[in-house]
Amino acid sequence: MRREIAHGSLLREANIPPTSSLLDPIAPVLENRPLGADHFLLTLASPSIAAAARPGQFVMVRLPDRLDPLLARPMSLHEALPPEESLPGRIRILHKVVGKGTSLLASLAPGQSLHLLGPLGRPFEIPSPGGSDRALMVAGGVGIALFPFLVPALLAGGWKPILLFGARSAPDLVTRDAFSRHGVEVLTATEDGSHGTRGRVTALLEERLAGAGMIYACGPDPMLRAVSRLANAAAVPCQLSLESAMGCGFGVCLGCVVPVRRAEGQAYARICVEGPTFMATEVIWE
Repeated sequence: MRREIAHGSLLREANIPPTSSLLDPIAPVLENRPLGADHFLLTLASPSIAAAARPGQFVMVRLPDRLDPLLARPMSLHEALPPEESLPGRIRILHKVVGKGTSLLASLAPGQSLHLLGPLGRPFEIPSPGGSDRALMVAGGVGIALFPFLVPALLAGGWKPILLFGARSAPDLVTRDAFSRHGVEVLTATEDGSHGTRGRVTALLEERLAGAGMIYACGPDPMLRAVSRLANAAAVPCQLSLESAMGCGFGVCLGCVVPVRRAEGQAYARICVEGPTFMATEVIWE
């Protein structure tokens, strides 16, 4: 089942560009692979969203024919895969069990389906490298979810990506080996010292910041606040992917606003439409 939502009054109110379209397929589950430490990698058949998605975007997911949980959940796009041999276009979602909604996602098996809405949000920008072609990807915990989709775009754009990955302990460093297999340098930090540097990922960022051409970051707010401070002080361009609970995902419910700097002064932006990607110089951390 596939439908395209017309550019009706809700989308005009949400200020979505007129060339955008939201796709809302019912997507069959192809695989739901446990990765350890309550993380799962969910693969869904969704040719329409796989073809339209860009790195940094997300989808709203909801179990069909259920009213509990009532609201859909925002999930970063981990990968968008083209059709190959007998397989259709697919998307992958990396998720961690933290509550009822994600517990239900973890229980899905091939043959079941999810209701998707997307792709949503402002993707990462991939500018041409300037004085430096070194792009630092800073991930905290399950914030790693969106970086596998970004790596091919960075390589195609002439960048040399390096992953700085922080977590509580070694089992939480899921998917890190996949980056190494793609030739990406990976540096890790764990709070308990069980893998890599003992401490927080921002310590790795301080060591590697000089000479960087761009920073991409996703993780908990305290980490993003620290990354913003370091990047802005060093005048290194930095794109943040913010996370928030969302009611709709396309700008109508106003449940995900964040204070930002604008030419006219402080304003509020919706993470689901004006974000989730923001420049570090935009976001006001209170």
